[in-house]
Amino acid sequence: MKKLNFSKVFILSIFLFNLIPLCISFASEPIVVLEYSSQSSQNNGLNSSNTFISNPNFSSKHRVKENETLGHILYSYYGKSGLNLRIVEMAIVEFNPKSFRNRNPNFLFADQNLYLPSLNEMKNLVLGKSMEKLQSNQKNNTSTHIYFFGG
Repeated sequence: MKKLNFSKVFILSIFLFNLIPLCISFASEPIVVLEYSSQSSQNNGLNSSNTFISNPNFSSKHRVKENETLGHILYSYYGKSGLNLRIVEMAIVEFNPKSFRNRNPNFLFADQNLYLPSLNEMKNLVLGKSMEKLQSNQKNNTSTHIYFFGG
């Protein structure tokens, strides 16, 4: 059997001494597992059958009951749709200014018919297009029609 001299043993022990903490530090790091299954994207709590989401032109009306808040109405119609309910709240106030005291969403009058706007109406509201402009553009706009000239 061959004898190791002191310097080789010393260098080998320093190498192993420095290697062990390095191995331990790698072993103590957390492991992250990413899941890319179709079930994780479908199971996010959103209601895909919400009519406002499935039909962007769908709008509705709601009769406000006594002790009912705008939050209750928002959740029952737009809840779990993935929409930002604060923006929807502002759109409802904008479409129904006489149903709220000083356009304050916290002061909703009972026994009012609220108009609940569609996604496209909210989009147009955000883009600064008023209802009168949209209706007049739809009546007078010939760019939506296709004309053929010649033979």
